[in-house]
Amino acid sequence: MDKKTVALLVNATNQAGWVHDVVQWLSREEDFHVAALIVARSETPPATRNLPWTLDPLGTVARLESRMLETRHRAQLQTRDLRESVPEGTPVLNLEITQGPRGSIAADADQLRGLMELHLDVILLLGAPPIRGELASLPAHGVWTPVHSDLKDQHDPSHAGFWEVYQRADHTTVRLWRLGATEQADELLDARSFNTEMFWLKNRARALSLTNLMIFDTLKTVERPQRRKQPAAGLQIHTAMVRPQPAQWDGAAYLARQAWLASSLVLRRAMKRNVRWRIGMCPTGRQEFVTSDAAVLVPPKGRFFADPFVYTRNGQPFIFFEDYYFRERKGKISVATYVDGAFRFLGVVLDLPYHLSFPYIFEYDGGTYMVPETCGNRSIELWKCVEFPLKWELHATLMDNISAVDTIVFPYGGHWWLFTNIDRTDGQSHCDELFAFYADRPDATQWTPHALNPIINSPIKARNAGMILAADGGVIRCAQTQGFLHYGKGVSLNRIEVLTPDTYREIDGPVHYPEFLRKPLASMHHWHHHGGHTVFDFAFME
Repeated sequence: MDKKTVALLVNATNQAGWVHDVVQWLSREEDFHVAALIVARSETPPATRNLPWTLDPLGTVARLESRMLETRHRAQLQTRDLRESVPEGTPVLNLEITQGPRGSIAADADQLRGLMELHLDVILLLGAPPIRGELASLPAHGVWTPVHSDLKDQHDPSHAGFWEVYQRADHTTVRLWRLGATEQADELLDARSFNTEMFWLKNRARALSLTNLMIFDTLKTVERPQRRKQPAAGLQIHTAMVRPQPAQWDGAAYLARQAWLASSLVLRRAMKRNVRWRIGMCPTGRQEFVTSDAAVLVPPKGRFFADPFVYTRNGQPFIFFEDYYFRERKGKISVATYVDGAFRFLGVVLDLPYHLSFPYIFEYDGGTYMVPETCGNRSIELWKCVEFPLKWELHATLMDNISAVDTIVFPYGGHWWLFTNIDRTDGQSHCDELFAFYADRPDATQWTPHALNPIINSPIKARNAGMILAADGGVIRCAQTQGFLHYGKGVSLNRIEVLTPDTYREIDGPVHYPEFLRKPLASMHHWHHHGGHTVFDFAFME
């Protein structure tokens, strides 16, 4: 099979680490070949060129925040010569560009004819202004460029993620466009988002990391077109909104806002105020809404209770949940029951050397099984009950060497399905992508990935928050909704409409917020229903 040829089009040979990561990925992948490094050069610099950081308060912001970055994030932003990363022998070509009427940018026609000899499949335009016209039709699959702003034609990544932090936006969105001969002919290839970080440079690093994942996933569709899917549903694509570039006063205002935020967090810690999770249950058969009259399981001092799953046995509910011990800095799995209008704590079910949470319960072949979160062991483990409800034994390791959380396993359409949230960004977040796998039985140790993985890529509803097996045989996937510095802003109930090895579609359900608490920073991030009982967790500042 012939390799797909890819060229990188940049505005200078000195590029940030995230661009080097793209080149290194292409060099490792056996299906792709880096055909050329193309440097766009213009005698007239764009009128929107930004002030140097040394003369801009944003430069002060960058210097201050860079000290808080982890090494891998700093490496994404640091610049070095891109010729060090391209494979040896890769040609480095210049491409003269000119600015035409209404700000349009076009490339030199003679040089474009020379590029035709490379027989390119894709040109990745990274950090350079959008070049349309004849260039758009030169590669077989087009010219692709990421955009890190609500202003569609803002392709400079140097301020990526700034506005979302400045405005305290819940989510930061990145888009990947295929450029057309004209702006009206541009095609949106993908759009994804993540939870906005507390400060700008980390948000920028995450935006660039997500950019790379989008490029890699979309390139794979060139090799395997059956993977092609539409951008994630639910994302708002603003192509007409115009925002100015960050100006000096924006940098100063940003510093003031961040100082206020930091001082409020320090004050909260000094006053020993914290958000503590607890569990509610509605034993009324209502599976799709909760109210303030729910029975509450309150944790003792030094612990919190979260991620409840209710398992009804002989009409009696047993609630399995994460029992987090602050002193030990890890969660255990505990169980309680509900008798005569009151909760009764039964004991700890699992206490392992690593953190445990999200004890998903299901039945199979006459046995009762649990899939607790075992991300701390870089595994997905299946435990079988040997003496209900307190004694369990490890039955199988479904997956290992994986950073995955909040796994659910269920039968649907002739297969057993495993839905889990995998972090592909080396510890940045498990909230952004949902992956699906299938097998013939729930204790299989080899699972086939869904053709469209990740099947959901948005923090609006990617992370699992529970499951409801409806009376009509349908499946409702509960999902977390995140906010700016607000983990567990709400829970959505989304009905799975189509699930096969090659397709996935779910209907967006209502998002439930913990408004009934009427408390500051009220949170809710889990929901489950079984046997006529609905359980959920919630938290507030105390």
